[in-house]
Amino acid sequence: MISLKVGLGKKIKRIRESKNYTQEYLAELVGIEQATLSNIERGKSYPTVDTLQKIADSLCVEPYILYKFEDNKSKDKIISEMLDAMREDESLARLVYNFFICVR
Repeated sequence: MISLKVGLGKKIKRIRESKNYTQEYLAELVGIEQATLSNIERGKSYPTVDTLQKIADSLCVEPYILYKFEDNKSKDKIISEMLDAMREDESLARLVYNFFICVR
């Protein structure tokens, strides 16, 4: 089982990268040092409640989202689950296909 600090750090990093924010930029938004953010993302330290709220605000997410770790699945596991679901549900397969065509 993933530790709370490590899971939180990975989630913050994943969201930060999805927004194309550098550590330096997010740290500046939050008002902390880049090294502090690095330690949080690596699970080496845990942010204060105030810092956690500022991180969530800066990433435009509710704080509880930072604790939803179930999306820490590997790419292969995600693909496998999606394929299984699409094999069982044709409408889902078509929906995913249409989305794929739109973003391709």
